[in-house]
Amino acid sequence: MFPRNYKDIDFFGISSQSKKISEILESFGMIPNKRFNALHGDRRLMFYDPQLDSTIDVFLDIFEMCHKITLKDRLTIMRYTIPPSDLLLTKLQIIKITENDIKDIFALLTDLDLGDHDDEKTIDTKYIAKLLADDWGFYTTVTDNIQKILNEFNPPSKVAEKLRQLMKKLEDEPKSLKWKMRAKVGRKVKWYEEPEEVGQFKADAGGGT
Repeated sequence: MFPRNYKDIDFFGISSQSKKISEILESFGMIPNKRFNALHGDRRLMFYDPQLDSTIDVFLDIFEMCHKITLKDRLTIMRYTIPPSDLLLTKLQIIKITENDIKDIFALLTDLDLGDHDDEKTIDTKYIAKLLADDWGFYTTVTDNIQKILNEFNPPSKVAEKLRQLMKKLEDEPKSLKWKMRAKVGRKVKWYEEPEEVGQFKADAGGGT
């Protein structure tokens, strides 16, 4: 229903298993970006799949782009994937959200219901609301993106209704003192990080550096 091209593959793991993860991926023919992995291997690994001509990212303990999502204690909730609530947040945390990101959000909200736990059919909005109620910056990016999707991307009615439900859940959740203090500063100070540009990995991989 929402077709798109995939340029890379993301995996998640635990930093204490970094070496084991690298050994497994290399045994499958994945080429490590040795320079990148040496610098960032405590939190992120990068490989290249020559058969799929695709970059493979492995995030360890945390997912850190425009905002940080701690996943270390959540990787056992689902068998084959991170929890749907975290998966949705990896999309809603993007400052410069793209059409492909929008399609992924539409797909998630079409296939899954909103609820108070994560499973194969449900997104835990209670978890999302509590997480964002302690982080004004993350809350701001997510709510900005929800409004943008509703106003500019004409989501299917089913998706639009779930986005409105999620927005209400976020607004109604009691906010922490940290959230309120940061809210007083507002948008005068940047509330997100610029994701690190890692360049063309294929060239790095080919050079074996």
